[in-house]
Amino acid sequence: MAPTLPANARVSTNSFLQSKVNHLRDRSLGSSAVRATTAEIARILAVEATQNDTAVPQGKVGLIVVLRSGLAMSDAFLSQFAPDTDVAVYHIGMFREKSSLQPVEYYNKLPNNNTEIKRVYVVDPLIATGGTASAVIEILRDWHVEHITFVSMLTSQSGLETAAKVWPEGTDFVVGAIDPSLDAQGYIVPGIGDIGDRLFGTELST
Repeated sequence: MAPTLPANARVSTNSFLQSKVNHLRDRSLGSSAVRATTAEIARILAVEATQNDTAVPQGKVGLIVVLRSGLAMSDAFLSQFAPDTDVAVYHIGMFREKSSLQPVEYYNKLPNNNTEIKRVYVVDPLIATGGTASAVIEILRDWHVEHITFVSMLTSQSGLETAAKVWPEGTDFVVGAIDPSLDAQGYIVPGIGDIGDRLFGTELST
């Protein structure tokens, strides 16, 4: 049975994208292959997130890259904007504290007193517990944006539900796939592992 989606979320039905997500489940892939596959997925999701987007206002839009894993999606996502789109790119650094699984912000260079950017897209490959996504949404709401599209390759069912409740009237989600559960460490099951380590080749041998 297909999972029940929050009203403000949609899952890609692109079969090529689905095959690429499944490819990422192969833990033997090297970091170069993981980065290339992530970029392919990001390009498809960018098209789906931006085409026929009635929420896009006149003027500059923002691309919010959640560090560090979102870096692997950013260039591919930017390549899909129309050439005349004025896009500002900002970075928010978040990590998940291992024992509490709560998000910790370590980097935020959003300018003060935002009056220019009302429409933003957020790229982060995974939504696991939903804590990081929820924190980023709250930061952007407080920054006075009017609409957020949160774009992820893979989410857990519970994490998507958690994040979708934070600001439903101002946020929508475009995701590649949904997995059913989380393990005790807050990783998506079956998932694709620690995507940050896999992207940047920082996995420790066991």
